[in-house]
Amino acid sequence: MNILSYRGPSTPGGVSATLSRVIDQTSEGQKWWFLHGAGLRKRSGKQTSTEEVCQIPFKIIEGHYRYCNEFLWPILHDLPQYAHFDELDRQMYVQLNTSVSWNVLYSFQPGFSERVFVNDYQLALCPQALGEVSSSRVDLFWHIPWPRRVEQKFAPHLAEIARGILHASKIGFHIEEYSTNFLLFVDRYLSDFKVDFPSSTVTRADGGTVSVVAHPLGLDADFWLKKVAEESPICREIDLTKIVKFPFVLSVDRADYTKGVVQRLEGIEHFLCSNPDKIGKVTFIQICQKSRGGLSEFDNYWQECRTLSETINSRWKDGRWQPIVWVDVPISSNVLAWLYRRANTMLVTPVRDGLNLTAKEFSLCSEGGALILSAQAGAWTELSDDVLTLVNLRAETISEQIAYALAMPRRVRRERMARLKKNVLSNSLAHWWKNFGGEFDTAGKVVPLSVKVHHSVRKERWIAR
Repeated sequence: MNILSYRGPSTPGGVSATLSRVIDQTSEGQKWWFLHGAGLRKRSGKQTSTEEVCQIPFKIIEGHYRYCNEFLWPILHDLPQYAHFDELDRQMYVQLNTSVSWNVLYSFQPGFSERVFVNDYQLALCPQALGEVSSSRVDLFWHIPWPRRVEQKFAPHLAEIARGILHASKIGFHIEEYSTNFLLFVDRYLSDFKVDFPSSTVTRADGGTVSVVAHPLGLDADFWLKKVAEESPICREIDLTKIVKFPFVLSVDRADYTKGVVQRLEGIEHFLCSNPDKIGKVTFIQICQKSRGGLSEFDNYWQECRTLSETINSRWKDGRWQPIVWVDVPISSNVLAWLYRRANTMLVTPVRDGLNLTAKEFSLCSEGGALILSAQAGAWTELSDDVLTLVNLRAETISEQIAYALAMPRRVRRERMARLKKNVLSNSLAHWWKNFGGEFDTAGKVVPLSVKVHHSVRKERWIAR
């Protein structure tokens, strides 16, 4: 099978880490295609080395990057106030998707069908580019939300994305809300596609049927349980024993406006105002790195977060204690496991989040912590029975839930966490792969089908210029 993703092995992000673990636990016949620097690379099987497939011009890489992050990212997260559309960037997005698709097609053996598993919004046009010239099966998993509402001026551009992924045989989302939002969008804006809501299918004009499913991504439980056994407060970048004061409330995410970092900081300050007896007695650990450097909205958000954090610390520090400890360097999974195990509470506050794997990781690693989780995280649909829910991100709401979590009896904490752990274990990464991607695994066997790939075309044509 061919796995396509924007990021590859050993890069930040839940998608790349997940795919690394999937490939490590499946047969040798996998090929992982991904972007790295200014080129397309490929890793075959379980090899640690990768090979460069082609170079892609820097202007295409940059334009694609901007279109993904300045336009698609905010639109897909229902935050259009942050969206900036540029037609040239859109063209670069199309060119990169085309280049990736044709280079993947070039690798196929004539007369044999391949399986292709495309991941996420950065490569949303690949199913169409692959499907139009090949009979190989292409499926896609969408790792972020599909928006509830789309402004009319943005609808044609999102329709282009929807049309691209509708050339997949199956489209997967984390939760039913996203799949329903997608079907409603197709029904409204793509008149040449027929939606059947009861069966969650879409029929294309060529007669092909697309199955739209909801199945949230699971965790690799063995990986995280091993990390718990190997936990450590020290890695190359940091020694947490020198900065962490107990008890502490933990948050782990990027400085991204979808993550609600500003709202969380405002909630922490409200908590300090409302609970003066807790001053000097609880610390808030923020594992939060800069996101998408070089893009103004993200750079400005990072600066806003850091300024607010420093203001709160300046206002509330007491001797050697300060309320917020901000960690902005990369930390290892062993260090994360150490934090998860020892946190009194985990505070997860997204404005809108496709899933939020850190909430699941905490649930698996913690023994008696409390989890405060925004209802806008996709993971909330799985974990809602045993978390403290943030129905909104107002400062007083966050403050009240922090106080409630810190006061929760130890027995109640352990009972809740035991149920959360059982819940997370019931939907492992292997379970997700079996239910969504498992059908791709043909144990190395290739089904001979007629593949309409024109191998007489020179490879150079498929490298974007």
